[in-house]
Amino acid sequence: MQIEQARIDVLANNLANVATSGFRQVLTRVTEEGATTAADAPPGGRPSAFDLRASRDLNVSHATDTRSGDISATGRNSDVALLSRGFFVVQDPEGGEFYTRDGSFYLDDNGRLVTAGGQQVLGTGGPVEVGGGTLEIQNDGVVLVDGAARGRLRVVDFGDPSLLLHRGDSLLAAPADQTATDVPATEVSVLQGHLEGSNVDAVRTLVDMIAAQRAFEVQSKMLQAADESLQKSVNNLSAVRG
Repeated sequence: MQIEQARIDVLANNLANVATSGFRQVLTRVTEEGATTAADAPPGGRPSAFDLRASRDLNVSHATDTRSGDISATGRNSDVALLSRGFFVVQDPEGGEFYTRDGSFYLDDNGRLVTAGGQQVLGTGGPVEVGGGTLEIQNDGVVLVDGAARGRLRVVDFGDPSLLLHRGDSLLAAPADQTATDVPATEVSVLQGHLEGSNVDAVRTLVDMIAAQRAFEVQSKMLQAADESLQKSVNNLSAVRG
């Protein structure tokens, strides 16, 4: 029941972010004594509900689904979709780095490129300073203002990006065993005036959530039946002894 509740919570959060730019859905993994009992999805397929087998030692873990979302045009010069692998790098006021596929950027009062949450967008040489003028972001991530280069968007990747941890607002944090590696400029591909959407499949997620809720209800009824059976056994045993 705890496993199904954990799955329901994760699926509900995925469904709530179906329209969030750059959001990466969370996959639920169930393992038994260190061995996976069910795959998240067949190669090239979409995640589906788990077919769990009975076990006394089932553990629930989560992974970030790194597959791409759909690209849509916005017409805003400061919006940018990442078409290649990797993540944009942003910095919070305390200096911590986070990673995101959400390229919905804005200019703050100091003319710096920032996220909707106020985190500074980092380039290969530090925060991206735009100032005034016409903003252009080229396919390789180079930022131009009135034709003059102001830096290049920093794009990084990880050995296993599925281990990245959600921190809200489409931001991801790297665990201690994952180190950010800069993606070479020749491998970076961005598209100005566009955004990448969430990679959540709303229909599949809803179906999986219904399945998890039904499994929870079935297990709850089984537990209740077992409790009633035990109670009757205790009462009958007391009557026989009397």
